[in-house]
Amino acid sequence: MAQAAPLVIKLAHEEPANVELSSAHASAVVFKNVIETESNGEMEVNLYPASSLGNQRDRMEMTKNGILQVNIASIGGIAPFYPPINAVDLPFAFPNHAVAEKVFDGSFGSKIRQGLLEKTGMRMLMVTAGDFYVLSNNKLPVHQVADMKGLKIRTMSVASHIAMMQSLGAAATPIPWDELYSSLQTGVVQGQHNPIPIMAIGNLQEVQKYATLTNHLYGADWWLTNEQFYQGLTPLQRRIFVNAVAAAKTAGQGSKLILNATGNGVDFLKEAGLEVYAPTPEEMEEFRSKSIPAVKKAIETELGPEGVAMADALLEAVQAAEKELYQ
Repeated sequence: MAQAAPLVIKLAHEEPANVELSSAHASAVVFKNVIETESNGEMEVNLYPASSLGNQRDRMEMTKNGILQVNIASIGGIAPFYPPINAVDLPFAFPNHAVAEKVFDGSFGSKIRQGLLEKTGMRMLMVTAGDFYVLSNNKLPVHQVADMKGLKIRTMSVASHIAMMQSLGAAATPIPWDELYSSLQTGVVQGQHNPIPIMAIGNLQEVQKYATLTNHLYGADWWLTNEQFYQGLTPLQRRIFVNAVAAAKTAGQGSKLILNATGNGVDFLKEAGLEVYAPTPEEMEEFRSKSIPAVKKAIETELGPEGVAMADALLEAVQAAEKELYQ
């Protein structure tokens, strides 16, 4: 009797196929190992790193249409399909990893999951530990808001990111990720904002001179699957699939924290020759007071009551998480 063909799961992300550089790939490798080991070869995972199946929009479309079974996305990738998620990028909302994890694993995460499922047919499997954004540029040291005036800063095509940069006096310029290095190199833009490990992946340290540790946004990995695929799994397949997601989350979180503490943290920028500055509490408050109201207004304009409700729910969840963790 011929053996049935294995169930093939395609998993894609945009980071390099290198576990020493990419926490996304480290978590993907663990996911693949658990699936194939626990299923005794009856389930198979094919990995497609480095945007080999297309950019964020391409991969989201493929996930929505059931061509891609697991996609590791960012808020910027999800937003065109589920706009309310833009409200999660409220600047300075998350004080640290512990609070962020509790928020995404709690009722707020469930709210996102339900809304995403209803509007797109895609299931949020998990949100891994994220990295805090830093500002960088190749023109001048940025210590306070006044230093941002006129700086051409690359953003994603996300309304809240654009509003934040504009509120600080910068010229926000949406540019695709794959054009960012050359845009910085040629002066199309002078700066950008991203987590340090993402800067390392894109070699952005080669075309930047100054970094400011504002920690203004929290860039996590969002794992998504097609709901029809998920519901089509047998009970045993689903058990293995869920186990693999849990293991991948643990691996991704550990990998991200290790990368930040070793090769892809602040020391990485300093060793690359960047001048790194940590704003004082007073300077940070100025960044907050300028950007938060502007982003809230942008969320209301762009997303309406649903976006405002999402932003308010996020802030309430952060407050509740802090109370639970630190009381």
